[in-house]
Order: sequence, then structure tokens, then C-alpha cells
Amino acid sequence: MYFSIIWQKFHFIRPLWLLAFVPFILFFVINFQQKKSQEAGLKDFPPHLLAALTVGEQGWEKLLPLKLWGFLVVLAIIIAAGPSWLRQASPFGEDTAPLVIVLDVSESMLQQDIQPSRLVRAKQKISDLLALREGGSTALVVYAGSAHTAMALTRDNAIFTPLLQAVSPEIMPRKGKFAEYSLANIDTLLADERSKGNPGSVLLITDGLGSDTEARFVDYFNASINTNANTDISSNISTTHANSNLNSQQSPPLLLVLGVGNSEQAVSVPFDADGLKSLAKSAGGYYQSMSTDNSDVEWIQDNIQQFMLLSNDNAQPWADMGYNLVFLLALLFLLWFRRGWTINWNLQSVLLLLVLTYFPAPPVLANTASSNTTSENLSSKNKAQMKNSVKEGLQPQWRFADLWMTADQQGQYYFNRGDYAQAAVRFDDLMWKASAYYFAEEFDLARRYFMRVDNPVAQFGAASALAQSREYIAARNLFKQIVKENPDYLQAAHNLAIVQKIIDDINRMSESQTDNENEASKELGDQPQTSDGAEKMMRKEQLIKESYNAEQLLQDDALNQAWMKRVQGDPERFLMTKFSQQLQTEGRP
Repeated sequence: MYFSIIWQKFHFIRPLWLLAFVPFILFFVINFQQKKSQEAGLKDFPPHLLAALTVGEQGWEKLLPLKLWGFLVVLAIIIAAGPSWLRQASPFGEDTAPLVIVLDVSESMLQQDIQPSRLVRAKQKISDLLALREGGSTALVVYAGSAHTAMALTRDNAIFTPLLQAVSPEIMPRKGKFAEYSLANIDTLLADERSKGNPGSVLLITDGLGSDTEARFVDYFNASINTNANTDISSNISTTHANSNLNSQQSPPLLLVLGVGNSEQAVSVPFDADGLKSLAKSAGGYYQSMSTDNSDVEWIQDNIQQFMLLSNDNAQPWADMGYNLVFLLALLFLLWFRRGWTINWNLQSVLLLLVLTYFPAPPVLANTASSNTTSENLSSKNKAQMKNSVKEGLQPQWRFADLWMTADQQGQYYFNRGDYAQAAVRFDDLMWKASAYYFAEEFDLARRYFMRVDNPVAQFGAASALAQSREYIAARNLFKQIVKENPDYLQAAHNLAIVQKIIDDINRMSESQTDNENEASKELGDQPQTSDGAEKMMRKEQLIKESYNAEQLLQDDALNQAWMKRVQGDPERFLMTKFSQQLQTEGRP
């Protein structure tokens, strides 16, 4: 992305200096022809006399002084013309680069391969970045199964920080991992900045991707600069997004990806660094893994500022980049003070560049269940080994088969042989990975990967995994949603009836039990549990959803103060209510 912008912005501040090339070319051609004619006259001498009468190098090496002189003159003319492709930084040192932070708050961000958790460390990095930006406008978009704007562009860190700390997977109204749903929010937040000629920057902080995330991000961030304003960038982004796409004279925003996780630590949901690197490369962005110091945050801020200087057409004067070439010109000019022509060229000394290449030895793959064992004949010992390998976070390591088979081909090989744990590790395709975890009886992992794919089949798999985990309420709710959206999905309706029967049986057996004796669940939605009788009663005020428009809040001081106290007192509850209402009213994730 940087190269394309530099190419568009590149120009010369003093272009009249380029006319100096005309006399230079004439002088160089004449001098070169004279040298050639002198060499042609020497060819009439016998070789033994020519060797005795000639001092110095022969052939093309003899013309090196002339060639070097020509290079120096060309360099000097370019320096005098003043090449430039970016604006000078503001002398007041103010940070005006807009930034939209897109934060993953799905359940995988609770993994503890980096302490205390991926999400907590991500929040710490955001806080460090806010302190470093010194007043730059920043917005926060959070996503899981849906994407929501937690904070619009603001320079006030005192407002930004409490909402950032309140963000967690529990406040999200829909489970999943779909970063692509944030593109509509990004487009809306940066619309005003784009109208001012500043496309802004986007920082994606996550530990992995959904099935369609990379394709959607590539469509958005690789949108042509000459794209018509009414052309839809992605058919799956909202109508608002489609009607406010990139202006024909503007560039897409800069994409920066910060990977949160540790590939060397064994966890149930591994850190997908390769997928994030592929996303950044394909979308024309840049990837940075999280560091223990502030180097990653400083790298992010430097890229944001550099991109703003490249893309922003403000009133600041152009920076003369020719000054950087003066040092190269001076270094080469010093060669003329050597005795003789300049230096004694020795090609062998130039070739003495030591290139160190490190080829790491392929790591040894940990032992897993025998690949020769089929699913029907797996012994209890092999099943235990299979589960242990999954729970220990088996990582896909390099092996000889990688030279001949793709990751999905290897996963299919193990899947067909009944080694579902190894298949789940090998698969890149999220549906196959989730299915392999399901057959390996790792239903929680299966449900998590199914929730990264947004289609009825994946939702059916997630609901089935919940049912296998005895999360019957959550499974029933998800099956109901599938049947409601897809009435012809007979298998989902069949499973819904089975789960409902199980819930009814449990209700009959637990009528006399108190709420405190029931087993709570951890998953999907509204505190899902094993039966209806185990559901806790919510407070009445929690069921009443109050919504006020801006006019009502501004006209009534008492109402305004009460609303602000409610937001300040419990930002987590405020965000939960806000996101839930957005999902219901807007009708899109």
C-alpha cells in the first residue's frame, strides 16, 4: 500500500533542474564516444606491444571512472530537483491521524497463553497506544458474533478508558468470531475523515480469523483508488457501507494487524499467527506480533503517522527527500581524492558479502493416537491419548508431508483413518477442523470453531456440540434460531424436538429443586443451563429497556444527569444494553 501511495504522490519540488540532463547527456555521449574511438585506434597495435604500452585496466573496467562520474552527476541533478512524496510534519507536533481500533472479544481471547489473558493484554496495549498518541482521535469497535461501535472517534482518553475496560465476551449479544462485520462500522467512523482527504488507519487486534474474514478484508482494503463512490465493495456488507464507499480520489485506510497470543504455549484454541500474517499481506497491510515491551505500540504509532503524512493533502509544505541522498553523493565523491583515477576496483572484494542463512531443523511431532486405528475400533487408551493431545494444545508442526500435501489434505488423511485429534490440528478449513474436534469428542472446541463460520450448517454443528455438552438450554435456543431462519432444515427441527424432550424430562425431575441447586452453564446467550427450571429470575429493572433520543436527553437536565450516572456507574451494563438493542433494531450483525 505504501508503494502505491508513494508512486501517486511522487513529484519534484524544483522540476526545472531536470533540464540539466540535456547538456549532461550530450557531454556524456561525446566523452564516451571519444573513449571508444581511442580504444579502436589501439587495436591496430600488436598485442605484445599493446600490453607493454598500456597502464591500468583494460576492457569495460577502464570506463568505470566515466560511468561513476555519470552516476554522480545524475544523483546531483535529482537532489537539486528535490524529490518528494510526503508532507512535512506539523511544527506543533499535534497528532491528527484518526485510528479505528477493532478489538476481538470472542471467547478465544480469554486463553491464557499470555498472562493474565489475551484480552487483558490487548487492553493494556490499547491503553499504552492511547498514551502515546497524545491527543489523536481514536475509535473502538468490538466484535464477536456481531460488531458494535463502543466508542466513536474521540480525543478524550478519560471517556475511552472506562468503556475499554468494560469490554468482555459476556456483553456481546451474539457469540462467534466475525471480524468482517466490523467493516461497516469502520466505513461509518472514517467517513468524515475521508471527506477531508485523510483515509485513516485501522488496527485489528485478534488471535485468529473466521472463515470469510480474509476475503472480506481483502475486498475492502484492496479497493481500487479509482473505485466509483457508488460501487459496492463487498456484497455482504450493509447498505450503509455500500452507499458510503471510498471516494474516487481517496485511498483505502491503512490496515495494521496486532497478533495477540503465544504460538509456543499449548492452549485449547491456538494462536493463528500464520493466518493473521496472510490477512495483512493480502489486504495490503502490515502485521506485528505482541511484544513484552512497547516496541509493538511504537511500531503501530510510527506507521499511523507515516501513512497520514503520505496520504493527507493538508496545507503543510512538501518534505524535500533529496537531502537524504546528499550523504551518498558525498561518500562517492570522496573516491576522487584517491591517487590514480579514483580507486583500484577489485570485483572480488565487492563479492565478499557473507550471507548467513539459518535453516532450522524440522521439529519432531509429538506422539498421538495411532493413525491406523479406525473410529470404530479405537481402544479406550487411544481415546484417552487423543483427548490429552487436544487438551494439551497440539500445534501443527513442520513435517516432511508438508512438502507434498496441503494442511487440509493431511487433515483429511487423518480424519479418514479415525485420528480425529490429529486431523483437527492439521485442518486449516474451519468447518473440517470443527467437525474433527466434534468426532474427537472435544465438543467445546468444536462449538468454538463452528461459531467462526456464519451459515446454518455451522450453527447446526455448534448447537449439536452444545447438546453433547449437556448445554440443553443454549442448544435449544440455537436450534430454534436455525429453524426460524431456515424452516426447511428438517434435521435441525428433529434435533430441536429431541433437545426439548430432554429439557422437559429434566424439568419434571427438578421441580422441587431450588435455583441454587441447579447446575449453571457457561455458554451461548442468556446464561444457558441444563433445564428451564434452573434459570434464574432477573431483576425487574433489568427487563425494562429504556431508550431515549438525543433531543430528550438535551431538553431534560435531570434525565441527562440520570442517564450519565447510569453510564458512568456501570459501563458494562450500558454497553450490553446498547449492543443488544443495536442487534435487534438494525437487524444485522
